[in-house]
Amino acid sequence: MKRLVLLAVLAGVSAASLADPLSVSGARVTRVVVYETGNTPTVWIHLNGNSRVGPNPTNTGVTCELWSNDKTVHATALAAMLADKLVDVTYVDNSSGSFWCKVQALSIIG
Repeated sequence: MKRLVLLAVLAGVSAASLADPLSVSGARVTRVVVYETGNTPTVWIHLNGNSRVGPNPTNTGVTCELWSNDKTVHATALAAMLADKLVDVTYVDNSSGSFWCKVQALSIIG
């Protein structure tokens, strides 16, 4: 019985970590906030005037803040905001199921 419970728990953790990325289409980048942790800049991206999008791909009870350490994502978000262009954003959980989500891809459209 203990083995079955352990396997069920492990299967649940594995399934949660494989959640499909979610996306936001046709959004405006309204704020790009840069924090430096150590020597690495981390950017928090706001879309359509909101600091969060939702839901978290692995925990639908929580909305997500969009964070990135990727320089290309930083540059694209800033360019889109300054040029008032729409973007498509794909994001994933940062592996904790919390409100912190990682931007997987950000592209300017139109």
